[in-house]
Amino acid sequence: MRLAETKKRFSLPFHVVKRLDTPKKQYWLIKIAGFLAAFLLAGLICTIFRPGSFGTFYKEMFLGVFDPSDLEILFEFLETVGLLLLVAFALAPAFKMRFWNIGGEGQILVGCLVTAAISKFMAGTSDALVIILCLVLSILAGIIWAVIPAIFKAFFNTNETLFTLMMNYVAMALIALLINVWVPSGTQVFGRLTNASLPSIFGIKYLFNIIVVVIVVTLMIVYLKKTKHGYELAVVGESVNTARYVGINVKKVIIRTMILSGAICGLVGFLLVAGHHHTLSTGLADGRGFTGVLIAWLGGFQPGQMILYSFLVGIFQCGSRHAASYMAMNSTDFSAIVTGMFFLVVIASEFFVNYKIMKKDKEVHNNQEIAFVNANNTTNNMEINEVKEEKLEEIESPLIEETKETDSEKKEAK
Repeated sequence: MRLAETKKRFSLPFHVVKRLDTPKKQYWLIKIAGFLAAFLLAGLICTIFRPGSFGTFYKEMFLGVFDPSDLEILFEFLETVGLLLLVAFALAPAFKMRFWNIGGEGQILVGCLVTAAISKFMAGTSDALVIILCLVLSILAGIIWAVIPAIFKAFFNTNETLFTLMMNYVAMALIALLINVWVPSGTQVFGRLTNASLPSIFGIKYLFNIIVVVIVVTLMIVYLKKTKHGYELAVVGESVNTARYVGINVKKVIIRTMILSGAICGLVGFLLVAGHHHTLSTGLADGRGFTGVLIAWLGGFQPGQMILYSFLVGIFQCGSRHAASYMAMNSTDFSAIVTGMFFLVVIASEFFVNYKIMKKDKEVHNNQEIAFVNANNTTNNMEINEVKEEKLEEIESPLIEETKETDSEKKEAK
């Protein structure tokens, strides 16, 4: 049977080779091809749910990002992009030093929780004072939520991935518990918070959030590229032993970096409550903590690429949501499907960035086939010899036993 299989099996006429260095032009061609494939796939998915809507989907997707007749749509899109970018920049420093902070979602949620709690219990106080307290304490809450796993990692070498991930669920459970306490009616609707609302600038909603994002992102770019702390992150990420050898306090770097990550995530929580939703729920972070991880990783922790990916994800989220709403589909679920497919296609394209498929030379290919067949024939011959040996043993064993019995009888006769 193995001989029959051997005749059918041959090595493929191509092989996968790891790229030692991908040219920049080729790198971006692969990336652009991945982006275009993701856009095409989004249209095909929409066509499956609504046959004949291929062209309409792209038109409404564009209007969901920029509608000349409604500039509020543009600012909502920019705010979506900005908050995603802020989370990516919050997580990038930790990932750059190989600290896998998966707890961005929880750090955002505790910022939301503190903002809502202060707004609720300080009703009647000056709005300016409430906003300042919400800002400071939400950042502090994010820091605490991030520093707890950082301390355990620095001093006890615990698994930071699982620790930060579990902190997300603790934050969600804490919000659910407090909503049950604060809303005894059981409706799970927290209600609108009016005394912690950020002011609109020039009458434009979300502009305050966008300005904050621009300032923080600019400061983070300077921090990562131009400061000693940014350099230390890179050294720790390359090798902990090297960092210790050159005199870097690795424990201090871990804790300091997570303080920064938690502070920015807490700020995002404050902006979500005070600058956008004005309420509290367990789903308020809307997966931004996990999406930020993907944006930071796909962007290679490089500011320019993270900005690009944030814009692309924002286009898919806002555009597909608007298109789904126009075509009477569930906008939230459809947007999640399309955005997920975007990440799937783009991550798949990373294979062609790191590897290339090469055709084998004919002579090499033939030699490999011959070697493969010879190897299998050798294996089959060994198996045949083993079977022969087993058969011989079966035949020889009785004869040996008979010979032994005859010899023993002769001895007894003597």
